[in-house]
Amino acid sequence: MTNVITPVDETANRKAPIRAAQATVSFDADPRHVATARRVAADVLGEAGVRDRDAIGTVQLLVSEIVTNAIVHGSADSVSLRLSCDDRAEILIEVDDHSPGSPEVREAGPDDESGRGMRLVAHFASEWGRKGTCTWCTVVAGPVAAG
Repeated sequence: MTNVITPVDETANRKAPIRAAQATVSFDADPRHVATARRVAADVLGEAGVRDRDAIGTVQLLVSEIVTNAIVHGSADSVSLRLSCDDRAEILIEVDDHSPGSPEVREAGPDDESGRGMRLVAHFASEWGRKGTCTWCTVVAGPVAAG
């Protein structure tokens, strides 16, 4: 598993409350790695200076849902996560499952144990889509802490 968290622009205006940061992680398509993906998301947002707990929770939820979807429905042995936050607190989540299929927003019944993940993504993300084998979405953090 590769896990590298790096500030994108260390020479950015020091008065800006948010710093750009990103991470890229690849891991086996194993459900145990969903927790790792959530931790990476929290680490990147912490490095960027995002303090909005709602935004952090939303990003972790979306990472969980998209990574889980990639593991359960993808046909590859590995999944890649790229998460970036720019200096305007726009967060981009990209999950590549290396599979040709596209995720679907489904209607899950009240007794269904699954089928709600992409509905959550569609609801909570500012935007989302699929490009090639990568499912992506964006979240904009709310008020930010002064740095």
